[in-house]
Amino acid sequence: MMTIEICATSIKSIINAQNAGANRIELCEDYLIGGVTPSLDFTLESIKKSKIPINILIRPRGGDFNFNDKEYESMIDSILELKKYKINGFVVGFIDENKKIDSYRLNQFRNITKGYELIFHRAFDYLINQDESLELLIKNNFDRILCSGSVIDSEKGLERLKYFKRISNGRISIMPGGGVNLTNFNLFKDSNFSEIHLSAIDKSVSLDSNYNIIREIVEMSK
Repeated sequence: MMTIEICATSIKSIINAQNAGANRIELCEDYLIGGVTPSLDFTLESIKKSKIPINILIRPRGGDFNFNDKEYESMIDSILELKKYKINGFVVGFIDENKKIDSYRLNQFRNITKGYELIFHRAFDYLINQDESLELLIKNNFDRILCSGSVIDSEKGLERLKYFKRISNGRISIMPGGGVNLTNFNLFKDSNFSEIHLSAIDKSVSLDSNYNIIREIVEMSK
């Protein structure tokens, strides 16, 4: 059975996710700009409501992933504050002006998150040296990479995702995310990915993660 992670931006999304049988939450706010670090008030309320593990997105703003020193300081401060509470892990991602990973920053974030899951998010899709970056993430003991195979839609990036899974060889988890839905879910299941990430939103209804979609995904994952 696959691990189902839901990107949640509201308390209703968290409740729907856990009631439908999802395994984990990635918590953030501002879904329409790709997600940013949730407020402390929202985070604390989410911790109270959630019965499943919560990983927190650490992203100070929308836009690109090339952060300045002040923004890095903000990310570090957010992690240090959130470590006071019942958090399962942290989701980070960053690239430099050359579209590579700063190895100093990787080591810095791993050092301050020891004892927590640490995930590198879809900033990975924008790197020009992905094979080398994957090895750097493994070296720095990251737990997983959330990515869509170097394109916006993970279905279109499936072959690339399978390649990452193959070369990682179990040393780090490759978790597809981006455009995962009821129609294409089995493509990832049949490719033997152990984890999947989705928002499960029906935008015609609301921006809350949809109970029925999550429930069907959970059943399909068995």
